Amino acid sequence: MNLRKPVYLSYAAARGYRFPALLSQYRREYARGLDGEITTVGLVQLLRHCRTSVEYYKELLAEAGDIGHDDPRDYLRRLPVLTKETIRANFDKLRCRALRTGKWSYNTSGGSTGEPIIIVQDSEYEDRSKAIGLLLQGLLGCDVGEPLVRLWGSERDIEGSTRSPKARFFNWLTNTTWMNAFRMSPEQMRRFVGILNRERPRLIVAYAQAAYELARFVEREQLVLAPQNAVVTSAGTLYGFMRQKIAQVFGCQVYNLYGSREVSDMACELPGTDGLWVAPWSHYIEILDDEAKPVPAGAEGNIVVTCLTNYAMPLIRYWIGDRGALRPEVKPGRTTPQFLKHVSGRNVDVFRTRDQTLIDGEYFTHLLYFRPWVWGFQVIQRSYDRVSFRVVRRNGEPPQGELEEIAAKARLVMGPDCQVDFEFPAELPPHPSGKYRYTISQVGS
Repeated sequence: MNLRKPVYLSYAAARGYRFPALLSQYRREYARGLDGEITTVGLVQLLRHCRTSVEYYKELLAEAGDIGHDDPRDYLRRLPVLTKETIRANFDKLRCRALRTGKWSYNTSGGSTGEPIIIVQDSEYEDRSKAIGLLLQGLLGCDVGEPLVRLWGSERDIEGSTRSPKARFFNWLTNTTWMNAFRMSPEQMRRFVGILNRERPRLIVAYAQAAYELARFVEREQLVLAPQNAVVTSAGTLYGFMRQKIAQVFGCQVYNLYGSREVSDMACELPGTDGLWVAPWSHYIEILDDEAKPVPAGAEGNIVVTCLTNYAMPLIRYWIGDRGALRPEVKPGRTTPQFLKHVSGRNVDVFRTRDQTLIDGEYFTHLLYFRPWVWGFQVIQRSYDRVSFRVVRRNGEPPQGELEEIAAKARLVMGPDCQVDFEFPAELPPHPSGKYRYTISQVGS
């Protein structure tokens, strides 16, 4: 009997969190069958909120006219796309005027272009994101409180600190085991295999590249890994060759989850479905060409997302920096649920030390978050013993102390003899695809 589930959800509800009630609502509605009308209602409510409470959109919506009886999906096309540059230039205007009276926090992301931005997110957004995350977890076969393993990033572990008693309590209550994807030495990966054999989790949630590298290690070292129940990957593109290797070694189905720090989980593959299901309560996705014009369903283009749940700083038609395609529908229309056909996504290279310890490239992007002098960046591993940070500066010169801190944390994972240098170009060259690669390893496996 799974006693952790009622204890955890009751405890969270008693603490004032809304995600337990929202999870129950979403489960009921999903079981009854969903259509696009949920998204229609969400879009209308968001646009009405922006018209009255968000200065940036109030001006744009006045120019676009009244929504009237129009489909809000068609109405959205009257509005410009929202880029990272627009967010930086209009940060104060994008925040809700009632922000001071609510509970909110900052979040940041490097995104797929290596250009960090700061986003304001409120408690309602956090509750709805949590509820949708738990719903997806359940649909993939792992109910709240059942064994879950996260092969995820943990800078605290890398730096030698320990988890707080509160964190350990919630790990126990939710039956969650963490494995650090930011540093995967051969010794650590052997330990990970032992954890998976012992815990036999209902679901493994993993960085795509970390799951792939662990699978390759198990195969190369001829280790025994018990068949797992399911793996869902995120935080990187799940290429076909990666999916095949993970499924082969882990002995289970592999699912793809698409999300970002700016707007949380957007779409996920589910058992028995074709493509990535877009949760209708939280997101509406468009695929546009480079001129911001819609492309036909099934054709690849730029992913533009409208987040329906963050009223503190609404992101409408946010040009997220990834590419993908919507799945063509047999009966297209406003009541059809959205599915992504695929996500081309981001490119995160894995760095390697001389002893073949694998360092997830995203570790280095995290070192540059929340630094106002960073406009854009690329981190390049030139050799086993050299890492270069290429940073486009804004808002003045970088403090020497921060440069030393970044270098020290880079050496923490790459080794004390690693040469860390900084370059400050006026701009960064784009990848042939038109996107920036924000981590690049020039060291082969």
